[in-house]
Amino acid sequence: LDGVIFPAWMNTDSLFDLAERWQVNDKDVLLALSPGLCPNIQVLEPIFALAGDPIQLTPGGPVDGACVFKRRMMEMANEEEMQIRPASNRCLFSLLPPWLVPQSFGKVAVFLADPRYLIMRQKKLWDMFKRCIAEKGKGCGCAPASLDESDFLRAYLEQDCNLSGEEMQRLARWALEESRQPDKVKIFFVEDFVAEPDMALRGLARFLGVPDDAEILQQAIDKVEAMRPHGLFYPRQDMLELQHFLTVALDFELRLRELPEELQCIWEERVSLWPRLPNLRLAALGQSLQSHRMWVAPQWWAAHSAGLCKPCSFAPRGICRSGDDCDFCHAPSHRAPLRRPSKKERMRRIRKSLRSKEAGEATIRTRTPSPDGLSS
Repeated sequence: LDGVIFPAWMNTDSLFDLAERWQVNDKDVLLALSPGLCPNIQVLEPIFALAGDPIQLTPGGPVDGACVFKRRMMEMANEEEMQIRPASNRCLFSLLPPWLVPQSFGKVAVFLADPRYLIMRQKKLWDMFKRCIAEKGKGCGCAPASLDESDFLRAYLEQDCNLSGEEMQRLARWALEESRQPDKVKIFFVEDFVAEPDMALRGLARFLGVPDDAEILQQAIDKVEAMRPHGLFYPRQDMLELQHFLTVALDFELRLRELPEELQCIWEERVSLWPRLPNLRLAALGQSLQSHRMWVAPQWWAAHSAGLCKPCSFAPRGICRSGDDCDFCHAPSHRAPLRRPSKKERMRRIRKSLRSKEAGEATIRTRTPSPDGLSS
């Protein structure tokens, strides 16, 4: 559907006019995710609560139940749920690209990461889909074999349709939507939630209109902090989650080099627009994609993305000695502060002001008096 592949068991008939049929309002919140993230519902649970629509859990029941997951995923909702406009705000999530999402949501929080990581992680989802299709009897009857990473990447670049649309195009379109509607759409980087969960969640809360001192915000921070040692978006036991992001992105680059030149050119073409994206962080990431380098965002990007940064006074003039290790923000959108005049210039201005004042007083003292009977 419109460049997007869906699993065979999904009812895609309802997706053709999803944007017109979904009854949403300006209080509803949508979490736009990449299929490469494939997060646990445990990670989304504090975000649902932060958006004012907490998951109602049964006492002692699991958080990641399939029924809860289905009810919160927009494209898997049934016809009755589409036509009911809730009395209160609602928080849903979706893997759909922006061109298939209803435009009437009040807020859209877009979660993304390095696209090389997101693309390679889709392989896990394809393996899961193949198993489900085989179990539901909609496959060819053969035992589902796991895809090789190189073959998966080759197929991804060769075909025109992908899960949630082509990843580079999908993320670029969200960046354009953010530029067009900054109060309604905002991009969040999952690396920030892994590295600086307090900062990232405060930025998300500010976007959703949640006060900085709200109890629900602190509860969300505590929950994410508790989950972080076990992995937020992809549990790992053998390495840190941020290191896992870089390892997968590096694996993408190594496998890309092994592919035919025409497939490498397809990737270069898809990357070419990224350095000109309106989102400055994505543009910086785009430059590293063009040069096939790994990129770890400096620590000040997390505060900048959250809207909580303090600009560096020296970076705009190119004289900051701390570089990427600086505690203050170096984002290029910050203007250089007005430079304080030198002492010599300040003294010159003071002398000029005193001379002007003395000249004015002398003019008043030497003024010729008016003739009798005439006013001045």
